[in-house]
Amino acid sequence: MGSQPTDIELVKRTRAGDFDAFATLYVRYARSLFRVIYAMTQDRAVAEDLLQETFFRVYRNLNRVDDSVDSLQPWLYRIAINLTNNWLTRTPKTSPLEKASEWFQRHIHISPEHMFERDERVRAVQDAIAKLDEKHRIVVVLYYLQELSLDEIAQILNLPVGTVKSRLYHARRQLRDHLQADQRIAVPKAALSAS
Repeated sequence: MGSQPTDIELVKRTRAGDFDAFATLYVRYARSLFRVIYAMTQDRAVAEDLLQETFFRVYRNLNRVDDSVDSLQPWLYRIAINLTNNWLTRTPKTSPLEKASEWFQRHIHISPEHMFERDERVRAVQDAIAKLDEKHRIVVVLYYLQELSLDEIAQILNLPVGTVKSRLYHARRQLRDHLQADQRIAVPKAALSAS
């Protein structure tokens, strides 16, 4: 077989009634979207529901897709993030993401001899991430969990790259401040520099 069809080719085929083309789009993006949604909600059942709602909205709005775009990724992420943020504002308790907390664990230089304290440290980092407001938490999710570039995040969130950099900088500073104030974890002053 030849090369994989582009997103737009799949959109055009779906518009023409080819539901297998839409299934291909689903397979192409479902896993990464689920990871973002789950990271923000920390609830597998909710993440599965929001993923299904994301693709329902995508299908319903395929006629609005600009045929000149290269990828549906920014649009799909925007839909998923908006749905998730709406769910989070209706839900009193929000939980942070484990993978991002692990990244921050690695970058605060905790020695191996303190491994017995790991669970407390992980909870401290997760709590610090949970304290971030949505606009800062989402850049942490996309940058550290999805490992997207600043340009990709800017496109997904429909923001200038400078704004994304600023939000990531402020998110790191807030995380550092929360962690320095947390009795469960000792964070060196030089750690988590917001460069």
